[in-house]
Amino acid sequence: MRARGSRMSALAAALTAAAIAGGVTASANFDPPAPAAADRARLSQLAESYLQQRADLVTRAAAQSPTPEPPAAATPSMRTELRTEFAALVRQGRTYRQADGGYIRATVDVTVNDAAEEGDTVTLHITEDTRLHHPFTPAQAAEGAPEYEEYSLPHTLTFIRGPSGSWLLASDRAELNDGLAPSTQVAASSPA
Repeated sequence: MRARGSRMSALAAALTAAAIAGGVTASANFDPPAPAAADRARLSQLAESYLQQRADLVTRAAAQSPTPEPPAAATPSMRTELRTEFAALVRQGRTYRQADGGYIRATVDVTVNDAAEEGDTVTLHITEDTRLHHPFTPAQAAEGAPEYEEYSLPHTLTFIRGPSGSWLLASDRAELNDGLAPSTQVAASSPA
């Protein structure tokens, strides 16, 4: 009976150790939950609207007007950062227009690749697919002039829940390669 009790104690200890180890492994592999479908749809709309605004800044019409305000659905620090970037994008648009006619309009689509929510913060991994349309006539396009410049650019966008409960853009990290940045991104070598 004593040997059986020792084996039972050893078995209980082994099961406890396994449960603790399994709990540590499970918590180490814990992925934050995805945001609710309504929040994910709203965040996707905010991301697309924000990236459309960036693309519009380098088009001919935007390059002729004063720099617009950053999106209201952004944190104060992000709005401050975007004011500087938006002014640079308008200058880039003017430079493109002077060089070769620039762009006349932009079309942006966003694909959400992944989303994770942690407390009042949501991180979206998206792909921006943008077309910047050139001012060429249909005849020029028929002769081989490109209708548009197209690119796909991965971004990591972070949103936080504001005091009113609405989502605010807190950061945007575009995953730029070592090569040229798209026309909608401010790069060290961008035109002044």
